[in-house]
Amino acid sequence: MTDLLVLGSGIAGLSAAVRGRHAGLSVTVVTKGALTWSATRYAQGGVAAALFDDDDSPALHGSDTLTAGAGLCDADAVEVLAGEGPTRVRELIALGAHFDEIDGTLALGREGGHSVARVVHAGGDATGAEIERALVVAAQESGVDVHESCLVTELVVRDGRADGVLAIDADGTTRSFDAAHTLVATGGAGQCFAVTTNPSLSTGDGIAMALRAGVAVADLEFMQFHPTALHHPSMPRPLLSEALRGEGAILRDENGYAFMADEHPLADLAPRDVVARAISRRLNERDLEHLWLDATPIRGFAERFPSIFRACRAVGLDPTREWLPVAPAAHYLSGGIVTDLDGASVLPRLWACGEAACSGVHGANRLASNSLLEGLVFAARAVDAIVGGKEAPEQTGALRGLEASLGGTAPVPLAQVGIPVRDELQRVMTRDAGVLRDAASLDAAAQVLASMVPTSVGEANLLAVSRALVRAAAARCESRGTHTRIDFPETSPRYLGRFVFSGAADEPWFLPLAGAQPVREIAAAGPRR
Repeated sequence: MTDLLVLGSGIAGLSAAVRGRHAGLSVTVVTKGALTWSATRYAQGGVAAALFDDDDSPALHGSDTLTAGAGLCDADAVEVLAGEGPTRVRELIALGAHFDEIDGTLALGREGGHSVARVVHAGGDATGAEIERALVVAAQESGVDVHESCLVTELVVRDGRADGVLAIDADGTTRSFDAAHTLVATGGAGQCFAVTTNPSLSTGDGIAMALRAGVAVADLEFMQFHPTALHHPSMPRPLLSEALRGEGAILRDENGYAFMADEHPLADLAPRDVVARAISRRLNERDLEHLWLDATPIRGFAERFPSIFRACRAVGLDPTREWLPVAPAAHYLSGGIVTDLDGASVLPRLWACGEAACSGVHGANRLASNSLLEGLVFAARAVDAIVGGKEAPEQTGALRGLEASLGGTAPVPLAQVGIPVRDELQRVMTRDAGVLRDAASLDAAAQVLASMVPTSVGEANLLAVSRALVRAAAARCESRGTHTRIDFPETSPRYLGRFVFSGAADEPWFLPLAGAQPVREIAAAGPRR
């Protein structure tokens, strides 16, 4: 029995593990791959935080976050993120993470949706790798018990509370991990799509596990597509960080026209959902595979963005001399396991943070470089709450208005024989549930997904999350944030709330936020003409 069982070894999981050990807890980390294999190490842009008072403040950071979230952010959660963020970043530095400096002062970059430069980075564009390095060292030095190449399959629920997990070792042996508290930090589900910036391990394992156990999950329709992934067959797609546009890179269409000034007052620094829609619309209308990112105005490209420079050169491109082909790719899931402001889920002793959680911070669209910060902030709050004796959730954050509702906990039977469905699933999701969606495409996706029989735990997880994402997207008959319905192009106040999966129900139910109108009135009305 361990005091704290952490599932996942990215920034959320490892920062929680280290904090737990420093607080005197026994901590076990279970991770699907090697300790250093997580989506965190792929992060380029950096960590957003109002570290200095000159031109910035937590209030301004919070305002930018709320604007990006398109009305669905929980204001209290955003206040926590922006207010506690600077302290968590400084703690990370104290653990040994080295961020870029200019004349002894942290260098700050600006990304889309931010009013000012507030993003710290490491190695130019290797921020995630540096954070992962520092946290792995800290975890090893603090005595965290680590189990690598171990796939968690199911939550163990006893007497109405989380009691650990079942897992499969690398040799195929099933084993159990008993824990007083279990923290899900398994990351996102980009592998639901054929084109993604996520590593192959990002199969939505923690979210699928929660769905099977009836633990409340919400906002799955809000998959964020990064607008500027390098158009190249490699997978995961090389990410051309938003920081490039912060340094002067310009998006251009097939004729060389800089089109973003026609789309948003911030032009190339518009929020990601705006940029992804603008690119996708042009690709569809003009039957193109990619548009262009002109990064030639950036001086000292190789020194400022060494990882991106190497990735471009590896495929025969020189970003200092030629435009780079770009197209949107599935990047970040804003939804997940619903939590309160301390990361507690509806199931006592089950916690979640990072991309696997729906904390209420991101709403309908994550602000650039808030993801790493969310992992730091809410991992710390979860551990502090556990140390303080908390076991059950409170009516705060995204969990406000929810009550515990548990369904069955038995593992979903997996087919013993059959044809692997992963490639077909990804193709269907990209075609029918991608950046631009409508009722017909979502119905087509739902029908194909319903016929699929998974042949592995990984496929079962991808299928569970994909089916839920499609159902939530079909239920939300509006366009908001990263969710764009071409048959419902407007944002409606009647959808000011979350679609939640919980209990044994296969369909989501609507939880309105303050001031929202009932969703059923518009759902039956059909598309707006």
